[in-house]
Amino acid sequence: MTAPTSRPRIVTAAFWCWVVASVLLVAFGLLLALSEDEVPPLFRGAGVLFALAGLGLGYFSGRARLGESRFRRAAVALALAVVVILAMFALISRGPIWLVAMILAMVGAVLMMRPSAQQWFDQETTA
Repeated sequence: MTAPTSRPRIVTAAFWCWVVASVLLVAFGLLLALSEDEVPPLFRGAGVLFALAGLGLGYFSGRARLGESRFRRAAVALALAVVVILAMFALISRGPIWLVAMILAMVGAVLMMRPSAQQWFDQETTA
């Protein structure tokens, strides 16, 4: 029986990209949802959605970092869905700050799907 290899650096880098994106999503989502200014209800709802998506992405990325392949797939799917919604929201609101979270979520998803990460997750499921 072979000893399991250590986690690749690319998985750790993807994890930290997702963590920063999650923190930004939760912080800006709550700021938008709980703002005392006149904010349209659509934007308040989007703020709640972004905060919940940030919490979900943080949870999924933490479990994926431990080597659970199904959470990696869930985190990639959620990250790509958040990227699409953030791209549309950035166009509607003309707010470039949303692009930072969008780029970090996208980079994390791409890194997590790289072949070296894939091999590590495949090894963890067969071991």
